[in-house]
Amino acid sequence: MELSDSDELYEKPLHPYTRALLSAVPIPDPKKERAKERQLLEGDVPSPINPKHCCPFVSRCPHATDICSRDFPELEMKKGHLVACHHADEPIYNREIIK
Repeated sequence: MELSDSDELYEKPLHPYTRALLSAVPIPDPKKERAKERQLLEGDVPSPINPKHCCPFVSRCPHATDICSRDFPELEMKKGHLVACHHADEPIYNREIIK
């Protein structure tokens, strides 16, 4: 869903799936680990046998809209990342999730 230089990816992930994955990475400092904000994913995991022609993350994305249910997002360059998300340019994706 997202490709970028590793430092840039860890600092400023653009795709909500990337953010959820990074929020699950354990931090070896117990105080920081307890204090960090995690993004828990809800919803149904898409079927690998019968994929839909829309965003594969649509059923689990907290920011999904109608276009996500209709169109498959193309991998495009956005803010220095290759990202497959219809909304990666929008302000909601510019906030830092991982602390």
